[in-house]
Amino acid sequence: MFRIPRRAVIVAVTAVFGTGLLGSAAFAAFAPTSDYTFSLDQASGAVTLTETPRTDALKTILDRLVAKNVITQAQEDAILVAVRDAHADRDAVLKRIVGGLLQESATYLGIQPKDLRTQLAGTSLGAIADKTAGKGRGGLIADLTAFANSAVDKAVADGKLTQDEAAKLKAALPDRITKFVDHIWPLPKPNVRAFIGDVMKDARDYLGLPRKDIASQLRSGKSLGDIAEATPGKSRAGLIDAIMDEANAKIAKAVADGKLTQAQADKLKTTVRDAVTKLVDRKGSAPKSNGTAPKANG
Repeated sequence: MFRIPRRAVIVAVTAVFGTGLLGSAAFAAFAPTSDYTFSLDQASGAVTLTETPRTDALKTILDRLVAKNVITQAQEDAILVAVRDAHADRDAVLKRIVGGLLQESATYLGIQPKDLRTQLAGTSLGAIADKTAGKGRGGLIADLTAFANSAVDKAVADGKLTQDEAAKLKAALPDRITKFVDHIWPLPKPNVRAFIGDVMKDARDYLGLPRKDIASQLRSGKSLGDIAEATPGKSRAGLIDAIMDEANAKIAKAVADGKLTQAQADKLKTTVRDAVTKLVDRKGSAPKSNGTAPKANG
């Protein structure tokens, strides 16, 4: 893709804004800042920085100039693309740096990367560092900053960045690294099915019926709820509660083990009950031997 030279970007923006057209506000808008978040692939351990430039202020100014016929829409689009492209090399280097921060953190902390990824759920690297003997949040930030600056220097040596670009990137790194160290990593999304367990076993235990009898009635088109309502002393609601007893016990254990917060557990109980209700009401054929749910017909 053709990229507008950076010198041309500055010339174009200067020409558009002029020295008195919109004053310092225009040039403040031109100075790009960003919102950024981090994400972690638990399987590979890869960390990704998602950086969203705050170009709204600049675009607002350019939109007004287009409306006043000072510039054309095509010129506005070209300027916005040029501003984005002007940071492409820097962003590529930054992406590589971020990609190595977790590995470097594990090295500093003396923890295997896989174990560190597991420990991150629901906490931050800074908190882990403070709990690690002989380490600390400040020390981790200093180590990662040195690691990042070394990577920037290598990018300069490899011709990927100019000295000016490197200086600007180094100036921006401390804020990003601090946010990375203080970032609270979310707990993994609970697997609802894992908490439901074996519905057929729970149904047999609650209904007091042989598996073959339940399977036969399911094949006839009934649901587990229908079977419960037709069983003396039993009910659909009672069957749901019986299945939920096991699910709630598993959820409580997950909270005790630190795998779920209480808020997550409360929300999960509602989600699991909704899923169990659908399973109990689903009309279909008998599930497999370890089945957790009747298989719907059709």
